[in-house]
Amino acid sequence: MISQFLPAPQRLPDRCLALAGMLRAALEVQEAARRGRSDNHLLLLSVQSILAINAQDSIAALAGLDGLQRGLQALCPLLHRGPAQAEEAEILRYTLSLAKLSGRLLAQPKAMDRVQRGIEQARRQVDHFGELLHPSVLAGLADTYAEGIGTLSPRIIVSGESRFLTRDEDTARIRTLLLGGIRAGVLWRQAGGRIWTTLLERGKLCECSRDYLRQLPGRA
Repeated sequence: MISQFLPAPQRLPDRCLALAGMLRAALEVQEAARRGRSDNHLLLLSVQSILAINAQDSIAALAGLDGLQRGLQALCPLLHRGPAQAEEAEILRYTLSLAKLSGRLLAQPKAMDRVQRGIEQARRQVDHFGELLHPSVLAGLADTYAEGIGTLSPRIIVSGESRFLTRDEDTARIRTLLLGGIRAGVLWRQAGGRIWTTLLERGKLCECSRDYLRQLPGRA
């Protein structure tokens, strides 16, 4: 997750995809926390992305372009007009926190080591259980997030219904999605992503997101 995949610096397409990956995580966390829903397919993609330590490019590291559609669609409106309603502001808050935490993680060797060990354990669990979404795999990834990322600042405060934030199963899903967002944030940082420069290149990022959306089935 940390050092196996290092995109070339200043690669705008990599930054675009990684931003979409963070937005995907933020959108799914919001769904899970506020409505008790999360797309099992997108959760599966998040786990695949977390475990893809030998990915050859950004698309592979984020588990495919198709699963980034929601993030790519959300990218341009947020960059150009900002959040238009409270739920969009929440998505932006989650995404900014993921971006900041990714930088903190890269600067903290102990936290990076904890995350790496957690990913290695998850890979062994997947081999043992034969399921990416096995409860033990999700619980392990949730612990990895809590112990490796949850100790860093700024902590992500997830808003939602208490009944969806207190059950162990729901908590594991939300933390796994957040860890997937950190995976995307690390890729964004490694590709030269910085919060202040994102605003400066928002026009290029917006066009990049449109280019990727046109590559999706039915979008030509």
